[in-house]
Amino acid sequence: MAKNKMKWTIVLVVLAMLATGQSEAQDKWQRVINLAGKWRFSIGDKQVWADRYYNDSQWEMVFVSSPWEEQGFNGYDGYAWYRTSFDGKELQGKDNAYALFLGYIDDVDEAYLNGHKIGASGAFPPDYRTAYDAFRNYNIPKEYLDFGGKNVIAVKVYDAGIEGGIVSGDVGIYVNRADQGVTINLRGVWDFRLAENGREWNTPIDDAKINSLMTAPGGWVDIMVPSLWERQGFADYDGGAWYRRKFTIPKDMAGEDLVLLMGKIDDSDRTYLNGKLVGSTHEEYDKFRMYQLSANQFKPGEVNVLLVYVDDPHGDGGIYEGPVGFMKQSEFTRYIRWRK
Repeated sequence: MAKNKMKWTIVLVVLAMLATGQSEAQDKWQRVINLAGKWRFSIGDKQVWADRYYNDSQWEMVFVSSPWEEQGFNGYDGYAWYRTSFDGKELQGKDNAYALFLGYIDDVDEAYLNGHKIGASGAFPPDYRTAYDAFRNYNIPKEYLDFGGKNVIAVKVYDAGIEGGIVSGDVGIYVNRADQGVTINLRGVWDFRLAENGREWNTPIDDAKINSLMTAPGGWVDIMVPSLWERQGFADYDGGAWYRRKFTIPKDMAGEDLVLLMGKIDDSDRTYLNGKLVGSTHEEYDKFRMYQLSANQFKPGEVNVLLVYVDDPHGDGGIYEGPVGFMKQSEFTRYIRWRK
């Protein structure tokens, strides 16, 4: 009971933060489709349940968002899946940046749209890591959306104890004005690992280490960007950490100068693109990062690697506010004037 009370106290505190100081931030959202209500639900875990065309007509119905214990599954701890759908014709055009808000999920989840993984928080067993206090905000790549028909959302959840499931929050499809004009949107799942030596801000980082981090297959976990790492299973961690994201820059952007938007980072960062340092900000947790790139610093039509070292000596840490992504330099001045 004490743990339960503590968990809900944290949720209430986070909601209060969202309703006050954070509501004044540039990273504002507007709901365009309300997904609260009855969803299909099944105990167990089969990966085929993520498939867009899977027949879930025989599944139970539960209300989202509310703990499954309050809907006839009292005492159940383990895996379960949720499924629902929405009509793409209800979206506000193809030029907007869309995200799936799933509120708070106890404890771990993966989210899929039309069979494509778009987000995850925490870690499933055997390397279990709870993320019950992380607000789920998952970027939806436009290429995964069907703007003319049915779109299917599937969510895999693991609960280790007490309440389980999609427990609270305003669930839906949202748009963000601040993301308009971002050509390559990098919100979503990144690779993440804690620094080997705790804090590495004052330690020389040579090319060999950067190249190793760019290619290392192991030692990484999924993390959502933007979001504080404390809300994703790394509570009370103060120190250094590495973020990594691989992505493709379209061929038609060859010859363009770009601007890398890294949002807000608590506290300091060193940002590398394809192994080269492209920007750094020291101890300015509230500064919006904007790093200029010339056309010869990226590889159009190929996989590029973004590597970010974040140093947090105390308090909250991580890449915590967007937008995060690339835009053309030719459109950047207009964007900044409009954004302000």
